[in-house]
Amino acid sequence: MSGDLVLGVDGGGTKTQALVADRSGTVLARGLGGGSNYHRIGAEKARQGLLEAIRGALNFVVRGQSGGTPWSGGRIAAACFGLSGIDSVEDEAVVSEWIRAEQIAPLFSVVNDTELILAAGTPEGWGVALVSGTGSNCIARSREGRTVRVGGWGSLLGDEGSGFYITERAMRLAAQTHDGRADAKGLLRAVLAQWKVASIEALIPKVYGPEVDEGDIAALAGTVLDLAGRGDEQARSIVEEAARDLARHVDTAIRRLDLRKPHLALAGGLLLRRAFQQQILGEVKSETGGTTYVTQPAQGAVTLARRLLEAGPPRA
Repeated sequence: MSGDLVLGVDGGGTKTQALVADRSGTVLARGLGGGSNYHRIGAEKARQGLLEAIRGALNFVVRGQSGGTPWSGGRIAAACFGLSGIDSVEDEAVVSEWIRAEQIAPLFSVVNDTELILAAGTPEGWGVALVSGTGSNCIARSREGRTVRVGGWGSLLGDEGSGFYITERAMRLAAQTHDGRADAKGLLRAVLAQWKVASIEALIPKVYGPEVDEGDIAALAGTVLDLAGRGDEQARSIVEEAARDLARHVDTAIRRLDLRKPHLALAGGLLLRRAFQQQILGEVKSETGGTTYVTQPAQGAVTLARRLLEAGPPRA
């Protein structure tokens, strides 16, 4: 297989990171782009986010090339794209077709972004990965390679315990407080401050505006966690429910695969918060092994890309 570089891409609902590494796995450069979940933001914006991140990384490594794209010289031997929203064979085919059309790499894989957490955050590649950011998801793999997924069905069907889930409940309570159906004044103040408006009425055109995506909505979740930490009763109730939901994801995955003390890999902006992380772990009823917070999921994509190189091209 020609090419001296591997590419690892971690794409979420609000941002995308690309890492370029040599064949040994040493990271040489990174690039950032917008979101790349095409279900959430549309195919065109998702492609833009991916291209921005990949170009940003490769431009630090591939220099002096005239014409074409930074990858047109054939230096990328293998790539792994770990993207939120890759939930079916059809999703995988959509992204794979684009990668082939762009001729980014001769050897590549397209997986759900939770696969990156397992690869980067478990010592032997098996265990449970839990993600909570704009959305939420959980995947587990046994020592034998059996895999199950729990949750991750998007904001309408799932994403329990995610930033969007937490914010949606907070905003509803704020609206209910405004008209007297609830008493969550702290949440009401937080919502109005977040959106820089003076009233719920003024909020309506903002949150329902065509340019607002789920990441914009989910941005309030950190404030809700802060309020809960300061003892706000309504915020605390929302956060406790979110923690129970995420713990249920983990317990369900462990039960379905009958795992024994699996390593738990965590990722996503909300799970970076130690207090929320400990709250979730306190709700998990199953016995687990160690716990790792994955700060660089894209590193898992590099690991999976290197495994593709080790396995070699698929047989015809």
